[in-house]
Amino acid sequence: MDQELHFEIVYENNLDTSKFARMFNNKAQSYKFYWFEAILNLTKDSDEDITFEEVIDEMICEAWHTVTHYHLRLGPTVNGNAENFLEHAINTLNIIEKELPQNPSKDELKIAIKKCDKELKKDKTRLTDYVPYKLLYPFFDVEGMEEGLEYIKNDKHSRLITYMAKLSGNENVFYTILDGVGLQKKIRINQYWRRFLIKNYSVIQSWVQYNKAQFLQDRNPGVPGIIYKICPENEELRKLEQARDLWRAVAEYTGKPIKEIYTGKDIPSDSLSLDHFVPRSYISNDELWNLTPMRKTLNSSKNNRLPLWDVFFEPFAEYQYYLYGLLFPESGEPRSPFLVSKFEKCKKNNLNAIWASEKLYVPGNTASQFTRILSHNLKPIYEAAQLQGYDTWKISADIT
Repeated sequence: MDQELHFEIVYENNLDTSKFARMFNNKAQSYKFYWFEAILNLTKDSDEDITFEEVIDEMICEAWHTVTHYHLRLGPTVNGNAENFLEHAINTLNIIEKELPQNPSKDELKIAIKKCDKELKKDKTRLTDYVPYKLLYPFFDVEGMEEGLEYIKNDKHSRLITYMAKLSGNENVFYTILDGVGLQKKIRINQYWRRFLIKNYSVIQSWVQYNKAQFLQDRNPGVPGIIYKICPENEELRKLEQARDLWRAVAEYTGKPIKEIYTGKDIPSDSLSLDHFVPRSYISNDELWNLTPMRKTLNSSKNNRLPLWDVFFEPFAEYQYYLYGLLFPESGEPRSPFLVSKFEKCKKNNLNAIWASEKLYVPGNTASQFTRILSHNLKPIYEAAQLQGYDTWKISADIT
């Protein structure tokens, strides 16, 4: 798949899809992706004209998890600020609306957006400065539409709106803009393009997400798994059951309870969960070398944050080596077939990093060698997550 629109699509009225496919050319910010995606979603739900404000509200909802949960940057800085206008709107809403659940629904977000209308208005207005007009550039870059193209190039928005009002409709421009005050301007989707969007919704949505993922990967070069971070996480992608079974087998084999590295407490079997030392939302995998047993309640407290490296890496590495020592006992001691079978089942989903399978979980490592290999590979990931904006977790006394 490439960036162009080459799919099994249903055409309408001889529409020029090459113009449609060029809408994402010359993108300096991610706004085009989110603006178009919002229109795509809203068109699917209604055939009414859409206000600028409705599009912006939908954009905030679409980008919410990407910004608040995955800490991705949506574009280059704006006026020296580290966040663009869409990020700033989302972060402002997240700070003000502290009662929002961890994974709010779109309805919950839109209610919160309405409540914070005053605080968000400046960002929402700035988001409409260019993208509603620039997105239409390819449709005016044709013979006979030079006047409209000049208005787009020179940001003469009022003249462009007046010009579009005179169009016959046969030009097949994707949408026209109806005049209004500020965010109450409206867009009217061409009837043939509307049908095209609805009939090809899934294909077009995939095309948008592919282009968006490429853009975000360029803006977040050190972040793994960008393709999984452009929408809320699918819980079915998690692959922890075999790793949990391995730790339960450790308790059964040794006759000793599993310990929690953050508190030193025993973990009851019915309360066992696995914590990602570096949050899964950043690392995008369930690798064994980043997992440690943890009570469900404490795991909920840690949530999407980083433990203090200087405090917790050493006990984390020690407990990882405890597991390693049971799987690869010192020379002369037999390996437990019971544990080995659990480990082999775990490897398929939880041991895919080459350095881990070839250097870490192999016979012969001393405790210092094991810790050094683990630190060498895990610390850069930890530090990259810090740079991406992940907060540090501080354990509350009432939950230890």
